[in-house]
Amino acid sequence: MTSHVGKYQLIRQLAGGIVEDYLAKAAGPRGFEKTLVLECLRPDMAEDVAFVEMFLDEVRSAARLTHPHIAQVFDFGEADGTYFLAREYIDGPSLSRLIKRAAAQRMLLPVTLCARIISQACEGLAFAHGLTHPKTNQPLELIHRCIRPYNILLSRQGTAKVVDFGIDKLRSQWSPRYHLPIEGQFAYMPLEELRGWKVDRRVDVYALGVVLYELLTARKPFESTSDSGVAQAILSEPMVPAERHRPDLPGALRAILVRALAKEREQRYPDCHAFQADLEAFILSEGEPVTPRQVAWLIQQVTASDDPAVIAPAAPNSGR
Repeated sequence: MTSHVGKYQLIRQLAGGIVEDYLAKAAGPRGFEKTLVLECLRPDMAEDVAFVEMFLDEVRSAARLTHPHIAQVFDFGEADGTYFLAREYIDGPSLSRLIKRAAAQRMLLPVTLCARIISQACEGLAFAHGLTHPKTNQPLELIHRCIRPYNILLSRQGTAKVVDFGIDKLRSQWSPRYHLPIEGQFAYMPLEELRGWKVDRRVDVYALGVVLYELLTARKPFESTSDSGVAQAILSEPMVPAERHRPDLPGALRAILVRALAKEREQRYPDCHAFQADLEAFILSEGEPVTPRQVAWLIQQVTASDDPAVIAPAAPNSGR
């Protein structure tokens, strides 16, 4: 990869794989600069015409998503022989990092803050799921299909944003063909996806439920020493109740987890709107509001240094 892709200057690589992520900046008139993330097709993948078309199709759909809780796509196309997507740079940690830092310190994250973060992700996903074509008004039927803690990011202003709509689906589908295994991929797949059935928006509800479970407990609802063992557990075993890992969980939140993670999709939340409504009702029932300042406080604790940060058990006025 060169130091530039069209008008974008590459600063450093953030992630590798079939689609490679770079921190980049775009220069404008009178010294204006904008920091962003450039996602580029790996050169050998760019030679695969079928994959390039799939990449561009997914990017076109993602570019339609303008919402406060979805990372915005600014530009996409081809420059200097590289196919790319330019998206918003989020200046805070992923939920994956948040979970790892909290677990390292054996700290429990405040339940209302966890609920608010997932509620915001629900809002972004609900918007995407309901998007229609501007000309035909037909549903675009957009599904993320790869919700994971690493692709829900927190800005330093205390806002959760879902990233890589469509792109992570390509990564998960094509990486095995190029012998690039994705560890832990089955942990977020509901029963219907593991069985190869046609999926709908409830696949994102389930994956987001797993992320909420992790935020609250630093564990997963189904665990095994291998990916195949996890898949088998999802297919045939009951999930480990979250209260086994965290006995202080309020009953209302335990009920939300049970519904979001129901094996049979007919028993799951029908969409992210319903999921979010229950999360917000739970926050309200706790009696204290959750503000962006409190989420930002948590982010500050996590990103205070390169060493594992000490995360206090609760931010000021953050509830449990």
